Amino acid sequence: MPNANISRLHQDYSDPDERTVQPMTTTTSPASARPSLRVMLRLPHAAGLALCVFLLGFGLSLAMPYMALYAVNRAGMSPLQLGVFLSTNAISAVIVATLLARWSDRLPNRKPIVLVTMTAGAAAYTLISVTPHFPGLLVIGALLLSLGSAAFPQVFSFARASLQDLPSDLADRAMTVLRAVFSLSWVVGPGLGAVILGGGHYHAVFLSAAACFVLAAVPLLRVPGRRPQATRGVTPDLPDTPRRTARRAIALAALAFVLYGMSLQMGMSMFPLFITETLRGTSGEVGFLVGLCALLEIPVMLILVTWRRLPGVPVLMAAAMGLFVAHFVLIALAHTLPLLIAAQVIRAVVLAISAGLGMTYFQTLMPGRFSAATTLFANTSSLGGMLSGVTSGAVAQALGYRSVFLVCAALTFTAFVVMTLNNRAADAEDQGS
Repeated sequence: MPNANISRLHQDYSDPDERTVQPMTTTTSPASARPSLRVMLRLPHAAGLALCVFLLGFGLSLAMPYMALYAVNRAGMSPLQLGVFLSTNAISAVIVATLLARWSDRLPNRKPIVLVTMTAGAAAYTLISVTPHFPGLLVIGALLLSLGSAAFPQVFSFARASLQDLPSDLADRAMTVLRAVFSLSWVVGPGLGAVILGGGHYHAVFLSAAACFVLAAVPLLRVPGRRPQATRGVTPDLPDTPRRTARRAIALAALAFVLYGMSLQMGMSMFPLFITETLRGTSGEVGFLVGLCALLEIPVMLILVTWRRLPGVPVLMAAAMGLFVAHFVLIALAHTLPLLIAAQVIRAVVLAISAGLGMTYFQTLMPGRFSAATTLFANTSSLGGMLSGVTSGAVAQALGYRSVFLVCAALTFTAFVVMTLNNRAADAEDQGS
């Protein structure tokens, strides 16, 4: 990264008399530490990274909302088989992503691993498009789709390492902008997928997703790989903090995110089936509701980027988990579109907070280990998916799709309690030290 570019960005970002950068985990930040989107867009390789993230998200948004419909309607899976399929994918994804994280943090250039994951994702969706049966999809999911799912944490850890010479707060907010770009891709993708699917062309949906994975790799060819360095600035894992205390804080936070991820995956997988099977809606309504949520995420994320007084990330995450309880309750009570729209508005706020700041939260807990921290964040979702697959399938088959969302509400409430207690323990320790 050229020194001249970094110097200009420091001048744009900082007041000449106030060079101390406040981390995102603080409750306030000075007015001088409020970067504009113009500064974000001037970051080195910002355009290439943003294009890569957009295409990756676009490919996922085309395929993921309709994977359950394809599995049930074309592959003939029962709800329980669908749960086994989703759980198998999640287990494989956790194993693969964890191994790749350990390797990539030790490599001087993690770009080859990023490109391998994107190639695997393209191959997985290509094969899925011509494999409408349970055994074949199970194998593809375990061997290729799991490797392709590691593209998300690998791309974001690659991007974070590319921005490591910037002030820590500016780099963190830049990552939130990239996450907003990822959400932007979900505004268009599900709706376009619904249009393609209108003619029953599942193969076209998955082939389009495969093409997006290939195109997403192209901009990265011009972005140089960087060896990650220790994160500068204050982090929750201070040198004076006992290692056991830091590990306990990470473990409890991970538990809360796993429970949150479990409810998120259960809701996302069963939402299209709830609309089409229980409420007798259409795939177009599924695309509209999913796209609406992604559209509303963007302004919330941009507020987080430019907010002058940003509350602490743990506080925001606990609040998001509390709001998610209301989201699932509304869906469980819904019989018409208005309640579903209200639920998606709440979901947009929750996802904007968790997706934009959850990654940053784990990166500050594990300074200098961008890939491991980002993968831990992604793995909490994968572990949640591993637990959610069979659970949601069994509940749906025994009690119906509506009951799944009541279970999701209970799981999310538990996550809220765990996160809140963890935050109070951290505050008490800070006051005692």
